[in-house]
Amino acid sequence: MEIKTLEGIDLKEILKIFNDSFSDYFVPFKLTEEQLTSKMLVDKTDLSLSIGVFENGKLIAFILHGFDTINNQNVIYNGGTGVIPEKRGLGLTKQMYLFILPLLAKKGINKLMLEVISENIQAIKSYDKFGFKVKRELLCYKGEVEVSNPNNNIEIKELQNYNWELMESFWDIYPTWQNSKSVVNELKYNNTSLGAYIENQLVGYVIYNPTNKRIQQIAVSKYFRKKRIASTLILELTEKYGNTLSIINVDKRSNVVNDFFNKIGLENNLEQLEMEFELNKNYN
Repeated sequence: MEIKTLEGIDLKEILKIFNDSFSDYFVPFKLTEEQLTSKMLVDKTDLSLSIGVFENGKLIAFILHGFDTINNQNVIYNGGTGVIPEKRGLGLTKQMYLFILPLLAKKGINKLMLEVISENIQAIKSYDKFGFKVKRELLCYKGEVEVSNPNNNIEIKELQNYNWELMESFWDIYPTWQNSKSVVNELKYNNTSLGAYIENQLVGYVIYNPTNKRIQQIAVSKYFRKKRIASTLILELTEKYGNTLSIINVDKRSNVVNDFFNKIGLENNLEQLEMEFELNKNYN
């Protein structure tokens, strides 16, 4: 077996092992080449920092890593770890981490992040044993939304620019990697971004990815809540894109946000844990 980075590896080969690895997962899924390309863009995947195990030249295990600088820290995001079913139980994930960690340390990486399905006890134990620590519990939602009775005093307009200083002041929770400011900025021209205005003042917004029918961010000013602003933004989306929506990795601690998603008819269909590994503390 050979372990090396995925730099230069053809996307079709990565797609094949990705789908093979997740064919019998807790939530089985299969991506098209276009969907994998979109996922890698959202995850900010860097194949020179990603890793694979090869047997007779064939890719049999992988970790896709994204890179970003967050709060002056260099952060790696695990956008997917997979091993084809017939090669499981050989400790390949541990071997990949042992190979890549020295490379990441030399590049000045401060920490690694990932999300793991809460039911995947074996994976959680393995990550915990390796040094990953649980940071947050996350909820994912999907369903057919039911929204009526909009606030007709609100003007809905497309956001031409992101005023993050103002928009962040609306937040109760910080978004996870795939919904972060950095990712949203990258996808600005692919997404639909709507602002809610009262007397020309931005009081709420929603950022939506029409490709995967997923809300990336939604927030309302703390001074303008309980005025059906979020509901009005959602209604605007449904009129254009239909009422099937999803959102992933919502911080479980935010009762306000989670109550809203339940209220409009979305169902919590998956729970995950956000875990971190502090490279500079755990690895020399």
